[in-house]
Amino acid sequence: MRIPAAGSGEFVVTAPPSSTADHAAGAGDLTYTVEIEEGLPFAPTVTARTIDGILDDDRGWPTVAGRSFHQTADAGELRILLATPATTDELCAPLKTNGEVSCRNGDLVVLNARRWAFGTDDYQDAVPMYRTYLVNHEVGHAIGYAHAECPGPGERAPVMQQQTYGLDGCRRNPWPSAG
Repeated sequence: MRIPAAGSGEFVVTAPPSSTADHAAGAGDLTYTVEIEEGLPFAPTVTARTIDGILDDDRGWPTVAGRSFHQTADAGELRILLATPATTDELCAPLKTNGEVSCRNGDLVVLNARRWAFGTDDYQDAVPMYRTYLVNHEVGHAIGYAHAECPGPGERAPVMQQQTYGLDGCRRNPWPSAG
């Protein structure tokens, strides 16, 4: 798979999954859009379904933080963007992402397409797990969580640990919950 270093900076908003009674937006829900930078080799529907599944999972923020999430076609409180490394750098400024990492900047959750495609050394054999970590980590910032450190060798890494930079002796963990 080829991930371009730079893109147009233009994003395509993906349609939310079919509404169901138990997934309709309600009081206290955080709404979000899923947007993919034009020219990236990711199927919008599959990407949106993946992100929606992560944010709906009971191992995630709905259980840990009591937050629920609802994807919308426009005007979400968060914009979850899958972007080329150069666009990630622009959207994350003043944070220096150096074309390598993702960020949360205001109402933007910017996922670096290179990381989305290939993960990191610690997640090379488990890219879907890394994607789960990436979404949970950056959305965690958006709902008020700060970085955490490895609690000790062999322990599960907190999802708010900067696992992209390494595990510091912890075991990889993509979920906010302990179980």
